[in-house]
Amino acid sequence: MDSKFENIEVLIAKYLAGEADAADLVLLNEWRKLSSENEIEFSQMEKLYNNSSSLRNVIPVDTDAAWMKLKNTISIQPEQGKIISIKPATSRINFIRIAASILIVAGLGMLAFFLTLPSEDKFAEIKSENVIRKEKLPDGSTVTLNKNTTLAYSTDHFSRKRIVKLKGEAFFDVVHDEKNPFLIEAADLKIEDVGTSFNVQAKENTGIAIISVVSGEVKITTLTGQVFNLVAGEEATYNVKTKIVSKKESVEENISAYADRVFVFENAELKTVVDVLNDVYDSQLTIENHKLDSCRITVTFDNEAIDDIATVIAETLGLEIKKSNEQIILSGNDCK
Repeated sequence: MDSKFENIEVLIAKYLAGEADAADLVLLNEWRKLSSENEIEFSQMEKLYNNSSSLRNVIPVDTDAAWMKLKNTISIQPEQGKIISIKPATSRINFIRIAASILIVAGLGMLAFFLTLPSEDKFAEIKSENVIRKEKLPDGSTVTLNKNTTLAYSTDHFSRKRIVKLKGEAFFDVVHDEKNPFLIEAADLKIEDVGTSFNVQAKENTGIAIISVVSGEVKITTLTGQVFNLVAGEEATYNVKTKIVSKKESVEENISAYADRVFVFENAELKTVVDVLNDVYDSQLTIENHKLDSCRITVTFDNEAIDDIATVIAETLGLEIKKSNEQIILSGNDCK
């Protein structure tokens, strides 16, 4: 085996425990690509580790404090014997070594947890369900969750490690702190704030993550070790399956309209306008005659009521408004 892969089992353990850095990820991926046997071996260990996730994930640990306490405990124990290094000779033994490394990492995490009792960690989980929800985080940062989105973080450790996990879509306005970066984990990505406001779309059913920067800058690290920055006005799309990132120097219009209700439509089709508005407002705006779908309009709305928005659209295009229960209906045979 190449000497640089001599400690590959330790590297795999670091990766599965979430402790691998960008250089580790590059080396691990290089080893996995060397042979199908390597990939099978890695997959087996990943499965083993993930099967114990239900135990690990519910116990966030202050590892620094716990490790110091563990070291102090170990240092006062009497010597029990000598440690003999055994070099494995087969792939099977290699497999066991990796498994042992993983179990040691998981075991230390559990031990660290118990050593830090009784200060139990507390979790905060914010769910938006079928409404758009805006919340202020403990550090003063604000987050607006689009519908059907979940955001989770540790309240006990947030002052020192500002890490949140996102499923769905959210707009972040982050209070910058150079000593304590704000980190978002979503769809195999780690998105680090460099003083900014930005939108992250990571809906599990799409297999696509979209990061759009409104102001400032973010640093993004992928599962394969790619690192790149986005500045204001730039957007990146990440394919979870292929691990491919595409970047463009423009941000999708109205990407954060659900957060601030500011809409900008430039020569947009009426159907597109209605779809975007309906994603944000609870009232249902509909078009009675599908011949009107392709009517085009240029208009801006700034946090206005849906009734007022419908009136502006109708007057601009020469349409009429009807109401039926919760529906606001745009009707007419043609548009201006």
